Amino acid sequence: MLANRFLIESLIGTGGMASVYRSTDTALGRSVAVKLFRADGGASEPERQSGEIALLASLNHFALVTLFDAGTATVDGFSRAFIVMELVDGPDLRARIEGGALPSRDVAGMGADLAEALHYVHARGIIHRDVKPANVLLAPSGFPGRGMHAKLADFGIARLLDQTRLTATGTLLGTASYLSPEQALGGAIGSSSDVYSLGLVLLECLTGERAYPGTAVESAMARLQRQPEIPSLLGADWTDILAAMTAREATDRPTAAEAAVLLRALATGSSNADVPTMLLPAAAPTATQLLPVAAPDPTLALPAAAPEPTLLLPAATAGSDVAPTEILKTDAPANVPAARPAKPRRPERRHVLVLLASGLTLIALAVAALLLLNPAEAPTAVPPSYPAVDGTLGTHLQQLQESVNP
Repeated sequence: MLANRFLIESLIGTGGMASVYRSTDTALGRSVAVKLFRADGGASEPERQSGEIALLASLNHFALVTLFDAGTATVDGFSRAFIVMELVDGPDLRARIEGGALPSRDVAGMGADLAEALHYVHARGIIHRDVKPANVLLAPSGFPGRGMHAKLADFGIARLLDQTRLTATGTLLGTASYLSPEQALGGAIGSSSDVYSLGLVLLECLTGERAYPGTAVESAMARLQRQPEIPSLLGADWTDILAAMTAREATDRPTAAEAAVLLRALATGSSNADVPTMLLPAAAPTATQLLPVAAPDPTLALPAAAPEPTLLLPAATAGSDVAPTEILKTDAPANVPAARPAKPRRPERRHVLVLLASGLTLIALAVAALLLLNPAEAPTAVPPSYPAVDGTLGTHLQQLQESVNP
């Protein structure tokens, strides 16, 4: 019993700094993983242990192992630090690769999850520095069509970007087979180092073999002499992604977020070339939707413009002998029927009625033109005759008649 609460049941795995045990939290009645740090570490071990606890406690991501508790306990007379994490009831990626290469789509989905997790920790100023298959735990998915969820574990040697190194100059932290070139040289490292290591992990998942096998020295020196061999049979998409993630120069590598986008496209069955193209269709509907709105405008304007020439033309007869008022009265019967078709009872007859109105308008214009060209042929107004009236009233009526004669 650890700390009078956690019942140690069996050993899950062991490393250079600690051992991990399957345990039961007797207070909550749930299975957990207890990581018990060694008591014989160097001078920097307590600082590094407290650093790991603080880091894990601040992180919350679906592709990262969750921290539940932390503390110290006396074991065999020595004070031992421990942390309590969620129990991932599945193998690690190293054991899975020992059974052979993994399917390409599974690797892409797993790689996208891990790249998102790295983007999450990098945004918080943290570098993992030990991305390797043994630190990737595979949790059962339980969802149809997806067999596992990948979770990144062991931030024991992670450090903050602005934190002083805890190791002596020239000391390497991390597993030699997955070190970045800058780590192998003992130089300054950044978030791109994790991207490089993840690229080597994914390459190993696809081929079933390490890109840089051998002893620690042989593996570290090999990456300084050659690039990892990426088989062309993996396809152009995988070749491009892995070549970019494992570029010699750190500045040539994609960020963890960019790698996640490319890997997610592979996991969903899209090619890398489709990733930028997927943004284009969003703009297409905007242009298409504007066209139908503009189309009805010219059609609606036609009926409104048709009656206007009929009403304006009589003004041109002001110079003729016939008064404009008389022309309007003559053309009025022709204009009235032409105006009614503009309001059809049924929409399907609208076009026919508009054509009929246009035809009647043209006929009216032709008649008006004939009247204007042949003013002499217009009928002469005959003065009306009135009955004779005697006396002064008759004289005034005769004068009035003469004044209004043409």
